[in-house]
Amino acid sequence: MKKYLFILLIISSLFAQNTKMQIFKPVTGTCPQDWLEEMTKEVDDVDIVTLMNMKNLKKEIGIPKEIQSCNTSILDDYIFEGNVPARAIKDFFKSKPKNSIGLSLPAYENEKNPKTVYVIFEDKSYKEFGKY
Repeated sequence: MKKYLFILLIISSLFAQNTKMQIFKPVTGTCPQDWLEEMTKEVDDVDIVTLMNMKNLKKEIGIPKEIQSCNTSILDDYIFEGNVPARAIKDFFKSKPKNSIGLSLPAYENEKNPKTVYVIFEDKSYKEFGKY
């Protein structure tokens, strides 16, 4: 399990300065094409990595089970769980909440409109960030 965290830290430090987004997805899952297209318009470089065990990765980086989704992304040392809208990511970078590690759009929010996005904190707590 610590192996995943180590890999994650290496990857995030390599890409943080280059405006790259690393998207980790399960072998059996696919990201919605419209969300991937949105990310490629907003981020210079998007790289998709398929993993056998996403649960361990999510656990190691501290994403609470209640707000997990299919994929996990890293952008500028921050975690974006699920298909977080680009507008939410932009809002996050404009005003990063203290002690936050990123945002989550839980799987159960995917079909809702508007979607509730949550901010994730270092202590594994979370609260509503906004509706998108």
